[in-house]
Amino acid sequence: MNRAKSRIFPVLLSLVVVMAIGWGLWWWIEGRHWQSTDNAYVEADIAVIAAKVTGYVAAVPVSDNQPVKAGDPLVAIVDADYRAAFAKAEADVERLSSERGAAGARTMAEASYVLEAEAALRSAEAEAKRAAADVARAEGLLKQGFATRALVDQRRAEAESSTALVAEKRAAIAAARAGRQAATGAAGGAGGALKAALAQLETARLDLDNTAIRAPFDGVVGNRTVRPGQFARQGQQLMVIVPVEEAYLVANFKETQISGMKPGMPVEVELDSWPDAPLKGRIDSFSPASGSRFSVIPPENATGNFTRIVQRVPVKIVLDRPLPEAVRLVPGTSAEVRVDLRQAPRAQGNQTSGAE
Repeated sequence: MNRAKSRIFPVLLSLVVVMAIGWGLWWWIEGRHWQSTDNAYVEADIAVIAAKVTGYVAAVPVSDNQPVKAGDPLVAIVDADYRAAFAKAEADVERLSSERGAAGARTMAEASYVLEAEAALRSAEAEAKRAAADVARAEGLLKQGFATRALVDQRRAEAESSTALVAEKRAAIAAARAGRQAATGAAGGAGGALKAALAQLETARLDLDNTAIRAPFDGVVGNRTVRPGQFARQGQQLMVIVPVEEAYLVANFKETQISGMKPGMPVEVELDSWPDAPLKGRIDSFSPASGSRFSVIPPENATGNFTRIVQRVPVKIVLDRPLPEAVRLVPGTSAEVRVDLRQAPRAQGNQTSGAE
């Protein structure tokens, strides 16, 4: 029996040595070129649907877990008040448009009055110049004895009357210019009021449009908390839309694993939900910082009790489309990811991918 035991030990030792050599050869030939992690999850750019205006919910034409297309109605808010506000804004725009038109007409009329007053002034100045010349001629004739003093006095009275008329026309020009300036100011005020009314009309239109909430993209309805008859407040979350057809993976590799990885490098994926349906994808991009840097309280390593911890770097992975039949990507579920560092990056245009 001792002899049998003495034979078993060398056999077991030889078997262990062979297995160690085999594992070493496998690691050297194949294993050292692969990087893998089970710290990977399905993600999607989930959109939170919230109300932009307040009001009672009139209808919710979608149900939980219902697929929707971009532009499909999700929630309808009672719009009676918003329609009334829109109608009032339209009426204000029409009224102010009329007022601006009238103000513009007054401005043009005042401008024509200024031109008329300027022409009258030129005529009065010409008449005053002629009257002054008549006075000079009458005085000359008086000195020569060919005119009487009465004629000279008459010519002087006419000259003074012409001078007074010039002063009157100049005052009329000043009044006309003041009227034109007032009309221009009124037209400018009417224009500003019209712009404000147009802005108010656009705001009313947007509020009315926002009473109908629509899907921003294709996806599936989830976390639906809104119900008909509920009072929705501005910014209140009503549901979410999950773009499951554009879901992707985020794999958190150790910082010691990413040195040989490049964008476009092929990836093998195994979902925990569908372990018998392996998927393929490619590396899309790398996070600009480790996951810990995006935490609420980032670690502070400049302390006396510093402990070195291997950090994780999020790597975004997009999957090749189409997916195998019956496979569904559920954001939040886990996956295992393997990367062969010997594979060259693939061109994005040579395969159909998901999120991008």
